[in-house]
Parts: sequence; C-alpha cells; structure tokens
Amino acid sequence: ASRCGLANLARAAMVKQKNHTARNKTVREHKKGIRKVPNFRYKSLKGMDPKFLRNQRYAKKWLKTGRHADDDDDDDDDEEEEEEEE
Repeated sequence: ASRCGLANLARAAMVKQKNHTARNKTVREHKKGIRKVPNFRYKSLKGMDPKFLRNQRYAKKWLKTGRHADDDDDDDDDEEEEEEEE
C-alpha cells in the first residue's frame, strides 16, 4: 500500500515545466514566405440582412439610369408647354 502512495506522490511532484515555445514557428512561417492577405474589390454579401440587400439592389438600379429616365410623359409635357407659348 505504501508503494502506491509513493507513486501518486511522485506523479504529483512532477510539474510540467514548459507551457509554450516559439522555437521553430518563425522558420516554418518563412519557409513558404509570409504573404499578405489578398484584398478583394467587393466583400461577399452572403449572410447580410435580406431587407437591406433588396433595398440596395433597387438603389443601385435607379443610380445607373436615374429615376426620370424611364418616364417619357414628362418630356411630352415640356414640348406642349413650349408650343402654347408660341
């Protein structure tokens, strides 16, 4: 019984000495070269708020053409007013 007690005592006395080392880490990192993360022009919109994305899509659509570019009636009204003045 005393022998088991000594074994447990020996295990408790053995303390881990080293918690961390960076000995070979920099060598491994430089082996293939340290590279910058590529910067992409547009980040992914995956997982973003669908309501926001829908509104953004409409905003971009009208930004390209302009809202009054599709309305042909406005141009006709201007021409009629010019004819009345003459």
